[in-house]
Amino acid sequence: MPLKFEDEYAHTLDNLASALQRSYEQIKQTSTFSNEFDYSQAIANRLRAFYCSQLAVKKFLNKEVAQAGSDFFVETVLFFLKLFNDLENLGLEIASERPLQRKRNTIRPDISVWRGDKLLAIIECKTQLGWHRQNWHEHFQYREQKLKDVSEEAKIFLVVMTSCNWGGFGNDSRVGEQLFCLLNEKWPTEHFITLDTPIEQLFDKLKTIASTFVN
Repeated sequence: MPLKFEDEYAHTLDNLASALQRSYEQIKQTSTFSNEFDYSQAIANRLRAFYCSQLAVKKFLNKEVAQAGSDFFVETVLFFLKLFNDLENLGLEIASERPLQRKRNTIRPDISVWRGDKLLAIIECKTQLGWHRQNWHEHFQYREQKLKDVSEEAKIFLVVMTSCNWGGFGNDSRVGEQLFCLLNEKWPTEHFITLDTPIEQLFDKLKTIASTFVN
């Protein structure tokens, strides 16, 4: 007979999705209007919790490398963008990794924003740009051109979690318009985190875009 035991960790994992849904409904109930909610701080808080937990797991299991946070970052931005869509009654559909065309090798953005079958915007999410610190301009331009091959009207945005280790966007005129970096030279686990470009600026851009594309 196999030994029966209660696996608290497995139980916690089983309940993560339910906790995510409950969090969503609780925020909706307590924030009747979108401007009552601090999206940037909420995102920063979730990132802190995730990275702190991964550091603890890394230490306990004697791992050399902690679990990557790229997927969690996308999910977190996606969560709060969906919440913004609901609270503002924008009537948009927010998707992740959805192919933009029905053909091979089409791009699958981290996040895409739709009204019906009309693509309005895509959002690329990066935890940091360490690998692309020297050529992120070219990479962004390439993605922008790939989007234009699909839709001339759809907008592209880039959201980076932190400017730590690559220096940030500097004086680029697109900061706050297309380019957004949330944490100013800080890793999410650090104390006294300062916000660089609040996510609310991006959400407001999407609200404006949504208002120009009505059914």
